[in-house]
Amino acid sequence: MGADALRAAGVTARELEVFWLVGDRLQNREIADSLRLSERTVESHVSSLLRKLGGSNRLALVDAATRLRARRDPGSVLPRPLSSFVGRTREIEDLHRLVGVHRLLTLTGPAGTGKTRLALHLAHSVTSLPPAVLVDLAAVPFADLVERAFGVALGVSGDGRRLRGLIRGSLAEGKHWLVVDNCEHVTAGAAELLADLLATTEHLHVLATSHGPLGVAGEVVYEIPPLPLPEELDDPPAVLGAAAGRLFADRAAAVSTGFEITAANARDVATICRRLDGLPLAIELAAARIRFFSPAELLARLDNRFALLTGGVQGAPNRHRTLEEALRWSYELLSDEERLLFERCSVFPGEFDYDTAVQVLAYPPLDSADLVRLFPRLLDRSLVSRRLRDQTTEYRLLDSVRQFAARQLAARGAAGTAHEQHARHHLGYALAALPDLRGRDQAGALHWFDRHCADLRIAMHWALDRADPTPAWEFVAGVGSAWEILGSRGELYDWLERLLERPLPQGSLRAKAAVACSILLAYQDTARAQAFAEQTHVDHGSDTDKALLHLALGWAMMYGEHRPAAIGHLEEAATRFERLGDDWHRALALSGLASAGSDTDTAVTRLAHAADLFGRLHDQVKRANCFNAMASRAIEARTRLDEAALWLAEAARLARASGNHHERLHAEVHRAALDQQLGDHTTAEARFVGLLVEFRRIGDHRCTARCLIGLGRAATYGGDHFRAVLRLTEGTDLAVAVGDLRATLTGLHLLAGANLAAGRAERAAALLGAAERLDPEHREGLVPDADLGAALRERLGPETFAAALATGTETPLSELLSS
Repeated sequence: MGADALRAAGVTARELEVFWLVGDRLQNREIADSLRLSERTVESHVSSLLRKLGGSNRLALVDAATRLRARRDPGSVLPRPLSSFVGRTREIEDLHRLVGVHRLLTLTGPAGTGKTRLALHLAHSVTSLPPAVLVDLAAVPFADLVERAFGVALGVSGDGRRLRGLIRGSLAEGKHWLVVDNCEHVTAGAAELLADLLATTEHLHVLATSHGPLGVAGEVVYEIPPLPLPEELDDPPAVLGAAAGRLFADRAAAVSTGFEITAANARDVATICRRLDGLPLAIELAAARIRFFSPAELLARLDNRFALLTGGVQGAPNRHRTLEEALRWSYELLSDEERLLFERCSVFPGEFDYDTAVQVLAYPPLDSADLVRLFPRLLDRSLVSRRLRDQTTEYRLLDSVRQFAARQLAARGAAGTAHEQHARHHLGYALAALPDLRGRDQAGALHWFDRHCADLRIAMHWALDRADPTPAWEFVAGVGSAWEILGSRGELYDWLERLLERPLPQGSLRAKAAVACSILLAYQDTARAQAFAEQTHVDHGSDTDKALLHLALGWAMMYGEHRPAAIGHLEEAATRFERLGDDWHRALALSGLASAGSDTDTAVTRLAHAADLFGRLHDQVKRANCFNAMASRAIEARTRLDEAALWLAEAARLARASGNHHERLHAEVHRAALDQQLGDHTTAEARFVGLLVEFRRIGDHRCTARCLIGLGRAATYGGDHFRAVLRLTEGTDLAVAVGDLRATLTGLHLLAGANLAAGRAERAAALLGAAERLDPEHREGLVPDADLGAALRERLGPETFAAALATGTETPLSELLSS
């Protein structure tokens, strides 16, 4: 029996895999584990093979496999990997189709992506071609020795002048299939020989592997991507559902008996796979370390991956014994110019487009013309990956490749200049995009900021590490009030804290820095925000500086106890911006006036005016923010709730359309508050739980407090008064720290009710006293709960109630909340 007989009998690719493993005398359970099938499925395939091949029992299949292998030329027997083959279902389906149709099929991809392993798997499983002969070029040092390697694999020998003719002759009769592995370092010799052999034979098929195309006429190139990645979840089935996760689990279990992916380690395993970009070699090397480290310990050591990922994979070639060796094999095939460009590409932390690459990387000794010539070569070597997104081709270095390139750049002594080029480009481009961000092309600008957030993070790291912080201040202060559009980002406050370890800059940058600090810190600490705004007097600087400083002062004061003063500054800012013809900042000042005012109807009217101005400027983010604020005021006052629902729906639509995540979260948190006002506490609680995580992640303390207070209200409604007190105390304490008077008052009233329900009536009365002290004339437009005061007076008696109220009035709020 031969390969033709197997094909004629209708043996499928999967059945052929089972056939060879039966021939290796593996039992069904072992075959099932190897192929990741159920044992019942293996039994079905064995029964089908017996039926198709006419065998009476399992031994007949063993004999058939042994006879078929014996008929192959001993020099051409393909190696059988010792470990199981994992994943690549889509690739295998594609390649089974392509390999029989096209005479030259080349698998390309970066070092360690599994090209050889996939080629051998195909060679063992494809039944539409003759048994494959392996020609391994890895050990061939020069292109002119390629013919000799072909001759050895085909069992042909002769002197150099006759060898080509002998190889042609051996392939002239019948059908032949060659697997030519590792062509990348002898591309010219391999391409020339294969072009000749394909042109002079009729029935030769070739499956080649290389870092890039061979450039032979008729060649079909199939790029092998990294393995699909798991999401970072505490869910073992989800992690094992991705090929990268399955490969890690399989190889880890092979070196550490009993290893399993569990709820305790699933997230760490997923993160390891993602940090290693799904690169099979890197994952196998990492999994081998499970003998010594837990997944969490392994993850913590990945920053030093080139020292960690050593020791090799059983059966791997020498160049794949460590991750660094695999990458160095590719690196050493580059010319000096190609190496320099490859190293410079490491400054990009993620995706980049070609135009950005030219702006950042083309400086002496390379220019833009050099990039046109050299960049495609890096793509052909699979050192740079690419994908098409939104009609733009994006490039990136896999993380392991990027780290290797960065090490080479540092060794060259050129890292400092390269990172400065990258940083100055991105910080400068961000500032140039501000007119677009405020409405000219807001969606495009937001898209740029989202796509380049990793670049900006790296750029600010460079700027903050300098002795002179001017570039960092120019970026943070230059964006200034436009941070209101971009929204809070967790690292933004880290940048600000590092900058504020030094004095504010002098000169024209000082006013802008004060404004930026005030607007940003208003989300976290209004007293501190006000202090920075007051560092620069409003009578100094240009007319624009003066208007901005009035805006900053009003913005810092509008949430706290100094609202009357805030109104004066914001009115002055609005007037000055109107004179300057700056409608965007005028609208921002009007929206601040609405927040500072206590009358709900007046606030809604001002916000509607601001929303109209922002709409005319095509600023959909701030327009959405105005609708959110209108709804918030209506919900707090328990009025116009039907309109509030419509405003929130429009705010959410605008936020989604502009791609602004922060403003969409604002719409959701107000929607949760509206649900509570309408009595749907279950839906509201579910919303608040998810939003709490998001607002904590991005550093928005004000909305974090809203979520905690909302969860406390939900717990009160559910009768869990202990949890209600915990949530409300945490939320109110945070509102106090932020300086949000309205949220503080809401929290105090709800906390008083929760304490009463928990049997702590005197404490409840003290909390009401604290609320009365903060807002004695109820200027904030919040509706006090008259029933709560009456219930406490009845429970405690008039004298004890009055004494408890006095305690709340006299006790510092921080002390009262912590008691």
